[in-house]
Parts: sequence; structure tokens; C-alpha cells
Amino acid sequence: MSVALGIAGITFSQTVSGEAFIVRDGKPMAEIIVADKPARMAKLAASELQTNLEKISGAKLTITNLPGKDVPIKIYVGKSKYTDELKLSTEGLAHGAFRMISGDGWLALLGPDKDYVPIEPWGRSRESAEVERINHEWDKITGDTFYNPFHSLFMYYDSGLDIWAFDDRGTLHAVYEYLHGLGVRWYMPGDLGEIVPKQTTLILPAVDKTARPDFAVRKLVWFKSFLPVSRADALWRLRLCLDEGYDVVGITQNCHGMKYVHRRKEMKEAHPEYYAVWNGKRATDHKDSGAPCLSSQALFDLHIKYARAVFDHFGEPMLSIDPVDGYSAGLCECELCRGKGTPGRGAEGAMSDYVWGYMNRVAAELYKSHPDRFVSGIPYGTYRLPPEKIDKFSPNMVIRVSPRRMNYYDTEQRSEFDRLLKAWLEKLPSKKVFIADNIFFNWPSTSQAYLPVYYPRSVAGSLRDLKGISLGESLECYEHTPDAGFKWDPQAVAHLTLYITSRFWWDTTQDLDAMLNEYYRLFYGPAEKEMKAFIEYSEQNWPEMGKDPVRISKALELLEKAQKAADPESVYGRRIHVVVEYVKPMYDLKEQLGRKRENVPRYRLHPAPTLASKKLDGRIDDEKYWRETNADLRDLETAKYPPKGQETRFRVLWADKALCLGIRCSEPDMKNLNCGQAEKGAAGIREGDFVEILLETSTHSYYRITVSPAGMIEDADCHDGTNEKWNSLAQAAVHKGDNFWSAEIRIPLAGEGARILNPDAGVDGRKPGITYPWYFNVCRQRVRGGTIQRFAFSPTGTNTFEAPAKFAEMWST
Repeated sequence: MSVALGIAGITFSQTVSGEAFIVRDGKPMAEIIVADKPARMAKLAASELQTNLEKISGAKLTITNLPGKDVPIKIYVGKSKYTDELKLSTEGLAHGAFRMISGDGWLALLGPDKDYVPIEPWGRSRESAEVERINHEWDKITGDTFYNPFHSLFMYYDSGLDIWAFDDRGTLHAVYEYLHGLGVRWYMPGDLGEIVPKQTTLILPAVDKTARPDFAVRKLVWFKSFLPVSRADALWRLRLCLDEGYDVVGITQNCHGMKYVHRRKEMKEAHPEYYAVWNGKRATDHKDSGAPCLSSQALFDLHIKYARAVFDHFGEPMLSIDPVDGYSAGLCECELCRGKGTPGRGAEGAMSDYVWGYMNRVAAELYKSHPDRFVSGIPYGTYRLPPEKIDKFSPNMVIRVSPRRMNYYDTEQRSEFDRLLKAWLEKLPSKKVFIADNIFFNWPSTSQAYLPVYYPRSVAGSLRDLKGISLGESLECYEHTPDAGFKWDPQAVAHLTLYITSRFWWDTTQDLDAMLNEYYRLFYGPAEKEMKAFIEYSEQNWPEMGKDPVRISKALELLEKAQKAADPESVYGRRIHVVVEYVKPMYDLKEQLGRKRENVPRYRLHPAPTLASKKLDGRIDDEKYWRETNADLRDLETAKYPPKGQETRFRVLWADKALCLGIRCSEPDMKNLNCGQAEKGAAGIREGDFVEILLETSTHSYYRITVSPAGMIEDADCHDGTNEKWNSLAQAAVHKGDNFWSAEIRIPLAGEGARILNPDAGVDGRKPGITYPWYFNVCRQRVRGGTIQRFAFSPTGTNTFEAPAKFAEMWST
């Protein structure tokens, strides 16, 4: 009999001729040997081997550090004096790599097992007194008021299993792969996700293999809880053979790391000049950390001081130096930063030279003192594109970039990432790239909520492409607590993508189809074919299900067939049931989508590339592209055309990832133009004259962007209530004539899924198309005395603009 191990391509060649049995007819013929003082993970590995061999065979093997003379087979778990006597070395193994080797009467499962020892000062809890304590200890070391980046280290210790996330795991991985070779699978946390074949006889395998992962860093980071919430969950994550890669990327937060320089209250109070000016005020409270002014030389010097202290005291191999999360909200408005943006590069490049210019300066300075250490930055938001003014980065620079793998169903998005990565690599002498991505489990604010989101083929293809390029990956897992009335398991659907990801992190040459077919057979039994049909259909169609009742109906029909194919009380039926519970809201969604939109106009979007970099001035009468095929607004309630002299015409164009509008408002009473309540700022402009754009993109419904005759912008995300903190990143300019006022408005597209990375900034969606149109309305309000007039491109028949069922359709070829 032979059994293949997926990670290492290992095959057990087992024969009964030598009668070398680990278990025979349900009786133990072997014992598990560990060191006198085994490392934490080696101790856990021995326990896991004992537990699972008993599940398989019914036989419980003894764990001991003193081999018995009467026990014929020895299984050495981890390094010990016995493996030393056999001259079994783990030299050169790293990142969870392991050896599996057998000989006459013995099997050794071993790899590096060094116990992690935290360096003081580090945080033991979230208590404010504890944070204050470690910050003050850090102050003594640095001579300044930096935030201690190890404040949350306690979150990486599991007291139930007595292990640190940073303990070496080589031996544990060897044990799991040995069990995998026996047919054990852990597809989901807990007993329901476990496959344990029953074999009363287990033969000593003939094996001599070393397994090394294709990617050094293999992290799953749960957004809501860094620590697993149960023992079953903790063990499942270990059984996926992950690795924190702290010897590669370090332990401190590997993104937005600059915040620890300026996060403290003491720093904010002493040096408000270190913080960006947004809307005329210092952004000291942004994301609790404050947003930095990257033109401040004093702050730059402090950043260098902080980084050197972290390198010297904590010994970090790499340090994140990029700005705080949400920094894409806008360029600092201070005199030193003025003109440093590149708005002509669109939503993904407007701040690239500004942000990366700063980070490269930090990297170059640190390279002088610590040439053996690395710093990392993330292409993110308005600085996702490579800078134009830097030909080559400092040799110590690493980028942490997201491929947005969930969107790879769109081949253009995948090609776009390939082009982006190539452009970055051309500027990176280090050629070091670290991948960060996301996976969402039923998070209501995403368009994927409740949908059967499977994408194992995208994962496998992407990882094959990145082998040899990427240092490894950190995958953020966004998990949502169930609403009342629904009892779903967040891993009901996502577990398959995570399982495939973890296996391909080790070996990208594996046969994906064989792995998937094995999953369908083992996990769903009699419903194998039906669940395969459901999952494969879902993988091809989930991106459209959120807006297509026909696709939802087909997916639910396939799932219902799978339900009928398996006894609901069986383990197979219960596994299908968790999927059924997960997708239950799709029935309501199907009904909602089945409601036809009311009779609304359609609008074809035309390209105008030159608008991407044009300086807006509001003068639409002077430009030919604004004058062609304009559309008119009509009375909001009656749909009648307005009185002569009060007409409103507009045109919408597409310019390199931005929606551009030119709107001309005829006005017979320009001297009494009502610009709203100026003392209320942007919040008051909706009390006077304004034009307004309502946008439902391919992935989000809906946004509101309002522009006053004074050129002020008020915007809001109206998806769930009215989020006025949201920033569209739109630009607007207004021109006033003798009997009209006109506006040019440029609204950049942040990209599909952008609201997950930053829910308070940017328009989420893909370019409007025939298959994926947008819905919109262009509106105008005119206020004179107590009289209010309202007009819209698609009249709603009511006194409100915000009627999504009446939004016009926008499409392009």
C-alpha cells in the first residue's frame, strides 16, 4: 500500500513482509519518544500524534522520554538524544520545514522546535495601566515618547495549549503530514470538519524525505480576534501548517507601522506640528493615532530614532514604515506639503510620490546604520501606484502588496495586478515582495455577504505565479458575528479556499483537481457530485449573484439537490446544512433583486482620457467634449421641463478610473444665488442651491455627492444610514457666468473592494459596463426665498432625490 502526502510529495511505501507495525489489529506496537525537556510545539506534536492515531486505530500509544525495551517500534517526535544518536539533523530547515525519515524499527518526525522568548518590555493585557507601564519602560530605552509596538504581544500566546504563535513548528508539521499521509484531513475546525479513516493496522512506512514550503510566511490573521476563540479553532489553524515568519517580517504590525512614532498623547500635545492639516485642522485624532505631515523634518528624525531603537532592542529583521491606515483621505494642506501631490495620476497615484518619497528617505537613512535589516511599505489607496520620481528604491525596501485575489474572476484585474507588480519590481533592488490579501466571511458591509464565495482556482493560479517572487503571505480573515435569526458558521464556505491556500503555500505543483475531487468525495460522501456542481457553479458565478436573481436561483437549486442526496442526520448532511444556513439570506436577496426597476432612462458613458489630468475650472462651455450629447434635467415630481432660463444640462464622461461630470445650470437670478449656510461649512450647502450626484456602482449602493455654487463639496455614503465621514475624494470647480453657473466634477474610482480596506474614503466599484452597469441620478436644487425647486435626470415622482429604484442606468462599452 502507498499513501501520498500532498505538501512534500511524499509517498509511504508500506509492506507487511517485514511485519514492522505501528498498530496491529487495534493494539499498539510502537511508542512515541520525546526529549527529556521537549519544546512546547514538540510536546504538542506528540500529543496530536497520540490522539489521532487512537482515533484512526483505537490504539493509544505511550508518550515517553525513556524507550521501552519490549516495544518494537520507536516514533521519535522532535529532536532528542536518541535522534542525535541516529545522526538526524534539522540543520538548514526553516519556516516550518521538517524531516520524515524511517529506519529499522523506528520513524522520526522532526524539525526546528525553538521556543519563543519575548523581549521586555511587552504587553500582558489591554488594561490601560499595563499599556502605560510598557510605554514608560520603552521611554527609558528610547529617551522619547514612542508607543511600544509590542503592546499587544499577549494576544499571540495561547494559554490553553501553552504555545506562542512564534514557536518553531517543524516537528508539529511533520506529525501533521504523517497523519495526512494516513488519510486524515482537517477541512474545517472541530469534529465536523475532520476526516479520520478507520484502520486497525498501521505499518511502519519506508520514508526519507525533507519538506520545505514554497512560501516562508504563511499567516492567517483574524480581523476580529487574533487569538482563536476555541481549542478546536486553535488546533485547526495549527493543522493548516501555517508559519508567522517572524524571522522574515518581524513581530510588530507589518503595516501602517509609522503610527507608533506619533500615536502617544504626549507626542500630540508637545508637537501638533508633526500632524497633517486636513480641512484646516491638525489631524491628531485620525484613527486614534493621528495622521502625519510627511514634510516635517523633525518627525522624520524621530521616525529614524524609533526604527533604530526597534532594530537594536527588539532585534526585528523588518519594520513597517508606512503611514497610518486611512492616510489616503487627502494630502496635508500645510505650506510645506503644498504641490507635492500628483492628482493627475488618479485615485491610485495621487499621493504616490509624496508618500513613497518620504518612505524611501527613511529607508535610505536606516540602510546606513542597519544594512542587514529591511523596511516595508504598502502600495495602498492613493499611493498604490509606484512613484514616478524614484528610479530605484533603497536596497532595504520591501513592499507589502495586495493582489485582491477574490477579484481574479475578472481577468483584467488579474492582469492589472501583474502589471503593477512588474512596475514595482523594476524599482526594487531587493526584489523582495510580501503579499497581503483578504478573505471575507459573511461580513454584511461587503457585497459578498451571504454568497457562496469560492475561488480555489484563483488561489492556486496566483500562488503558482508568485512562487519565487513572494516572501510569503498574510491573509486577513474578516469574520462577522451572526445576526439574530441566523446561525451560520463563518467557515461554512470559506474553509475550502483557506484549506487550498494553506496547501499551496507549501507546494504549488500539486494537482488542484485531484485535491478538490478528494475534498468532494471525503467531505460530502453521497452528495459528492451535487456539492461539486454547486461549488463549481458558485465559483464561476458568485460575482454576479449579488445582482442576478437567476444565478441565485440556480445556485440554491443545486444546493437543494445536494441536501436531498445525503441523510440530514449524517455527518455529510450536517456539513451541507452549515452551507445552507450560511446562504439563507440569499432567498430574501433573490426576492429583492426580482423586483424590476421602474421605467428609468439609460445613459451611455463615453471616454475622455484628457480629463484625467485636466485642471478643473468649471468652464464647460469652452470644451467640445462637454457640449456633445448633453442630457437635461426635468421637474422632480412632474417630469416637466423647467421654465425657460432655468434649464440644467449635463454630460458624464469616463477618464482613466474617474467619473467626470460637467453640469450647466441656467440661472436668471445670479445676484441672489443661494450657496447655503456658509457658517455650517459643507454640511450646510444642501440648504441652498446645489447640484447632486447619486451613484450606485457595480458593488455598492449608494453614494451622494453634493456641490454648491461656491464649489464646496458635501458627500456621504448612504448604504446603511448616512455616513457623512465618507470622503469621495472628488474634486470640483465652479464657474459663474452672467446667467448661469457651471461645475466640473471629477470622482475617482478606488476599485472593487476598496471600501473594505478603507470604508471612509473612495468610490467602490468597477468601471460601468453592459454586464455591470451603474445606476445614478443627477439632480439640482434651486432655492429662492421660501420657494424650493428640484430637478432630476430621472424624476422620482416624489419630493426626494434619493429613490434608488428610480436611478437611471449608466453603461459603457
